[in-house]
Amino acid sequence: MFQPYNQDMDPQFDNVTTERKLKRSDMLDAEAYVVRQNDKINVRNLFRDFYNSKLDVGIGFQRAYGSVLAGDSFELIRLPDSSHLFIFIDVSGHGLPAYTTLVRLRSAISIAVKNLRKTYIENSSIDTAHLVQDIVEKFTDIMEDANTKDFACVNFTVITEEDNCFKLKFYNRSMLFPIVIRPENNAVKLINLNNEYLDWVPNKSFLLGTELRKLVGEKYNHTPECEFIFKEGDSLLYYSDGIIEACSDSIEQDDGFGEQRLERALIENAGLFPQVVVDEVIRMVYEYIGSSVQQKDDMTAVMINFPVAFNK
Repeated sequence: MFQPYNQDMDPQFDNVTTERKLKRSDMLDAEAYVVRQNDKINVRNLFRDFYNSKLDVGIGFQRAYGSVLAGDSFELIRLPDSSHLFIFIDVSGHGLPAYTTLVRLRSAISIAVKNLRKTYIENSSIDTAHLVQDIVEKFTDIMEDANTKDFACVNFTVITEEDNCFKLKFYNRSMLFPIVIRPENNAVKLINLNNEYLDWVPNKSFLLGTELRKLVGEKYNHTPECEFIFKEGDSLLYYSDGIIEACSDSIEQDDGFGEQRLERALIENAGLFPQVVVDEVIRMVYEYIGSSVQQKDDMTAVMINFPVAFNK
């Protein structure tokens, strides 16, 4: 009796299928690597021509174990009034779903910035709060059209040179604030902007996602502003929660690498080139967790050094 060919019963077919999957995985890995390298190059180049100064930048990125693609990202955009917009992103999950959400967010950013440039040509002014609101609305609309419940945490930072200093204006959507490393009296002072100080309140708004917009309504679109003034010689470390939440494979009831270990690493390596500091932070995290298999989330860090006499 004639038996139809069943590819599922053919071991040779299984081998071919596995080989194709591995080849496809290698291609995705190579493509993702190129994208990350281009991001690093673009950001570094922009910072090296920053108000006629060359700012040193260190960048560290490690994907969650077993993932080819990731949802952590960052980019620096020069706005038409010569200010800069630095965007630090952490989307939910990891792998292909997280990367898909990231692509949607980047599309919303691109469209909103193009609209801003058109407006600037017409009236020569920029409303950064409106820019952030436009990004928020467009991204959430895209996510709703895609019928997805994934979400994103984003820190938008507008950097302007003003009165011989740098002013940072934060628009934070449920993201970690950076840590300031400040040389002071032959010592190092850390200012963790996630904590409240006398002249600083770390205001945040909701994370970005369709479910939150449905839940909170119109106030979802509003993102509070908070400002911080940089001094000469300050450095700034942006980091994703994959770093401080990384857990050890040998410690019971482990609360994660944590901010205290991160801050200690910054103090111990203060004054070194930013890339060296970031590399050391990542090394210490891996030493703490004990095995790359334990890395359950993407880990990203960007350190920016604002040197002495940056405005001269």
